[in-house]
Amino acid sequence: MAFPSFLRWLFATSAGDGAASGDASSIQEQINSTYMASSPTQEDWYWGRLATGGEEDYYWRRLSDNWLQKDVIPSTYLELHNSCYEAYNANPLASAVIEITTSFVLGKGVVVAAREPVTQDVLMDFWHDSDNHMETRVYALCTELSLYGEQFIRFFVSPYDGRVKIRQIDPSLIDQIETDQEDIETELRFHRRPVGPSATLPGDPAPVTPGDQHNFEGEWLQAGKEVAHFAINKVSNAKRGKSDLATLLPWLRRYKDWLTDRVRINKYKGAFLWDVQLNGADRKAIERKKAEYAYPPEPGSVIIHNEAEQWSAVKPEINASEAAEDGRAIKLMIAVGAQLPEHYLSDGNYGNRATAAEMGLPTFLKFQRRQFVMRAMLRAILDRVLSEARKAGRLAAEIDTHYDILFPEIDVADHQTLASAAQMLVSALASAKAQGWVSDETAMRLLFQFAGEEIDTSEEQARIRKEFDDATRRS
Repeated sequence: MAFPSFLRWLFATSAGDGAASGDASSIQEQINSTYMASSPTQEDWYWGRLATGGEEDYYWRRLSDNWLQKDVIPSTYLELHNSCYEAYNANPLASAVIEITTSFVLGKGVVVAAREPVTQDVLMDFWHDSDNHMETRVYALCTELSLYGEQFIRFFVSPYDGRVKIRQIDPSLIDQIETDQEDIETELRFHRRPVGPSATLPGDPAPVTPGDQHNFEGEWLQAGKEVAHFAINKVSNAKRGKSDLATLLPWLRRYKDWLTDRVRINKYKGAFLWDVQLNGADRKAIERKKAEYAYPPEPGSVIIHNEAEQWSAVKPEINASEAAEDGRAIKLMIAVGAQLPEHYLSDGNYGNRATAAEMGLPTFLKFQRRQFVMRAMLRAILDRVLSEARKAGRLAAEIDTHYDILFPEIDVADHQTLASAAQMLVSALASAKAQGWVSDETAMRLLFQFAGEEIDTSEEQARIRKEFDDATRRS
């Protein structure tokens, strides 16, 4: 794989140069030790050496990208993109992996709460705009982020009142991402491939209207100002995100094929055929009987024959129970890759309640991390909305634009147990405070930490003092 084929032939056939031949074969084995032993798997085509180009091109720099970067070549990216979309629509298990993620991350929806009423009004105008419909779009953002591994959000700003509308760009339409040469994380612009009738090339029968010529080469969109990019499942020196289904694709296909085979086998497990044995018959007698029994007897009919014929029904041996563990092994591979417990994938026969509760923790942590990503995405969008509102004069410069994005809590604990534990903790902290062992701020921090809430204790104490002062003035 390291040398062109004619060089490999030359090394292999040159006399008196065994070292060179050994070097070529050792390089071949280092690249893929099972190269000649089996056909490449789907994983090899997506993530192995083959994904970087042809067999003889591995050590040559790719024209499409720098080989130091960890992005797959564009053709592989598009194949992955389309395969994930196809699996999401055609494979129930793939659809469940994506939809379970969206359901846990967003639940009944998110709440945006600003401190100042004016700021809240601006955010709600954007949130409830019929063109943005953020109540439902947040689910599309989360679903497509998991499905495609990235989202490109395009901003449209009204020049009159600074109102913002957003749209999602299909990631497969973005074929180039230009970044700072010294910092790959600083994105400069995105190239959208030509689409629609305006993408007709010169010389094609379809006419090209004036003003559309620039669409022959697509369109460059400025990062930050026109388009914001959000990606998941990628390393720091990669530009493109990766779908939650990308690693699972080969095993999703294998499990689907296994199930399809089982359905076909079970369809015919009740079928049988008649085996007719003719004792002492010659070929003419056999041919005569074949013509006589060209049509099998109807169910429930009576067969009359002499002792020269023996009839027996032959049924296929399915042995379905022996294949059950094979299917479970494939399904477990999918569950591990998706970081989902087995009982989340409609199989609760291999565990009890205690086991299920313990297995759920890594999954919930994964969903909480995805909430952080969604919060960052929504904050970038809403910050742009507030920025444009200030430029248009809808928000004064001195207005506090601080706001919170509240996600549903991913909580599987027993609330009664937590309430009892919280009551004991409060009593213990009160006793410690009375003894002078802890300060009010430390006691508050421990209490909120137990409750799983991230609250600035200094700000909370300031609010308490303000409420106390207000109540004292009113009295």
